[in-house]
Amino acid sequence: MNRLQAIARAQEITDAVFTEIHRYVRAGLTEKQVATKINQLIRKHGGGKRPAFTPIVCSGQRTARFHGPTGKKKIRVNEIIYIDMGARYRGYCSDITRTFFLGKPPAKLLKIYKIVLAAQKSQLRMVRAGMPAADIDHKGRALFKKHKLEKYFPHSTGHGVGLKIHQSPRISAKSEDILKSGQVITIEPGIYIKGLGGVRIEDMVIVTKNGCINLSKSPKLC
Repeated sequence: MNRLQAIARAQEITDAVFTEIHRYVRAGLTEKQVATKINQLIRKHGGGKRPAFTPIVCSGQRTARFHGPTGKKKIRVNEIIYIDMGARYRGYCSDITRTFFLGKPPAKLLKIYKIVLAAQKSQLRMVRAGMPAADIDHKGRALFKKHKLEKYFPHSTGHGVGLKIHQSPRISAKSEDILKSGQVITIEPGIYIKGLGGVRIEDMVIVTKNGCINLSKSPKLC
């Protein structure tokens, strides 16, 4: 098994965990209870292996904290939830974030979700060998600017994944990296508004000569 096969297997484990955790999440559970369950499921599906990093689970207005941390807050009906998690396989990492709603989505956050998803789709279409990483980041920011949301995107678009969960290339506005075939990167735009909530959608892809192969199979809302 080579590097890309191992990373793909790590992502298969992560997708299997998301399928189960999405069914598991319910009102009354705390974010920490959900994160504990994620760790258990990663060990179950990954043959006892540890996660690639500590899972992040946030709900409600706490989703405006784009990197957590997971808290003791109880999840409520009709709240937004995001889960950022990854597994390891033969030392290689995976990384995915999914945002979803428990019940009826608040209209403002559903609108933001659709904008973030549109940004991610446009960025994914740009991924290919020879593409400047900064151009991909700029693409998402331009769409957010169109909707007057650019100030709510505080982090870079993505990063490389391998034996480390964060490595080169860096997909950011100031990056000087040029994408190469065989690199594995994340594309993870997000919008986070204090007092309302946040949305991040993250896929992990393999860069190819003419595009990319998306390893992340967990469903999105629309």
